Amino acid sequence: MSLYAVLGETELEIITWLDGLTMRYAADYAEQGLIGGKSLLQYTGHRPDEVTIEARLHAAWCNPADEVRAIKERMDAREPLAFVLASGEYRGVFVITEAEVTTAQTDGAGRAIAFELRLSLKEYIGDPAEPNPPGVVTAGYRIPVGAATVDDFDLIDAAPVASPGGLAAAVADGIAAIGRAVTVAADVASLASLAARAPDAALLALPGVVGSVTTLATGMPTQAFDTLRSVAQVASDAVTFYGALNTAKSQFEACAGALGSGLSGMSSALYSMRYGLDTLQGARGALDRIGAQAAARLPLDEVWV
Repeated sequence: MSLYAVLGETELEIITWLDGLTMRYAADYAEQGLIGGKSLLQYTGHRPDEVTIEARLHAAWCNPADEVRAIKERMDAREPLAFVLASGEYRGVFVITEAEVTTAQTDGAGRAIAFELRLSLKEYIGDPAEPNPPGVVTAGYRIPVGAATVDDFDLIDAAPVASPGGLAAAVADGIAAIGRAVTVAADVASLASLAARAPDAALLALPGVVGSVTTLATGMPTQAFDTLRSVAQVASDAVTFYGALNTAKSQFEACAGALGSGLSGMSSALYSMRYGLDTLQGARGALDRIGAQAAARLPLDEVWV
């Protein structure tokens, strides 16, 4: 999988860690009061930089418990870690000050399916006499040669969905679709198990499961990836994932139809659900590469110098 950033030796992968990255910079000024006038400010120094990383860790694309355990071990070790983005930007040396974990979803046995993680980092200066080198922030977007005005600066023809932020939103929708499919597939499997043990109870649960499968099918984010098929840098992968979404949608619709006929259609429903889920998971590599374009945070479809 492509990397979003590296924290020490811990690799933060695109699919797992794409949800949010916030950088905080601050300077301190001491206030000196004056009689009959406004106070003076005196610069006293810069505060350590702070980084907040937000992630949704789902069993569809990682082992949530293993990801959290690795971060906890890094924090407990009190080890300063270099933080480098996948673009090569060195952001400084940081320590993990807080890891807030929320259990967002579990299975029927209480095993974690999804965590929401908020990770707080603070810059570690080290020895003041020989401080660690500060982070380097690049200039960001570069204006293409020949752009005379803001109006001339068009990132891409298909904005906003193919802008870096739009790519990230589309990838997030794709990730969410896989996550929902994992959850609904588990519901269908549970219904099949219940039908074998207690058919009457399964009949009572059947309408709810049919509704979940139908909602899953109608919620496939095909439109965003249809648009991305025309963006050169991600066209091939967008075509792959778009095809997977359509195939999965058809299979989920078939699953809902089979369940609509009653418990007699359970075998067919299980097959269709599994086929649709496997198709989505098989296209995760394409989704990952689209996410890598978003993580680079550079304009698309332009010629740069």
